[in-house]
Amino acid sequence: MTKKIPDVVIRRMPLYLRAVEDFYRREHEVVSSQDLGDWTGLTPAQVRKDFTFFGEFGKQGIGYNVKFLRQQLRQILRLTEDVHIGLVGFGNLGRALVHYHVDAHTAENPEFGAPDRLRITAAFDVDPSVVGTDFRGVHIFHVDQLSEIVHEHGIKIIIIAVPAQHAQSVADKAVAAGVKAILNFAPVTLTVPEDVKVRHTDLTLELQSLAFYTG
Repeated sequence: MTKKIPDVVIRRMPLYLRAVEDFYRREHEVVSSQDLGDWTGLTPAQVRKDFTFFGEFGKQGIGYNVKFLRQQLRQILRLTEDVHIGLVGFGNLGRALVHYHVDAHTAENPEFGAPDRLRITAAFDVDPSVVGTDFRGVHIFHVDQLSEIVHEHGIKIIIIAVPAQHAQSVADKAVAAGVKAILNFAPVTLTVPEDVKVRHTDLTLELQSLAFYTG
């Protein structure tokens, strides 16, 4: 891809994939931009515009072949092979994330649909009561081993679920290990190089913004 793709467009790709996965499970062979717009809450024009950043996926007046579009979206998101994830911080939040993640990859559980290729393959903490143990198939290492395990497991994404005062230190370790993508649950802004992408998920801010609508 030679042209720079806006981050907002990239952020919508998983939403389109989720919609297409739903149509795929319901055995639709063709889906239109109107169908995708209705499912995602976007306009058909926005759907078509977003797709043009990556090529031509369908034909005007005919729509998109669901199986082909599903494969193309998975390739765009690099989900055609396993993407290994490391989780730093094995407190209540970290434990809950592993619970959800493992359940999402249980084929027998139809609530989650088809399992994706994102896999938490290692967790990290400093608590001696959990370091060295396994939780639902995920081994918990000491955070000092992060660089070693990142390379050994081919980890591409780090999830930070530690207290705010430790988050920057963890981010620094991840960056030094060559990680280029971080999902941060700590309520603090991280400083990272320009070539490292950070997404912040602050539950307190989200709840505070929702409080506006409760009056």
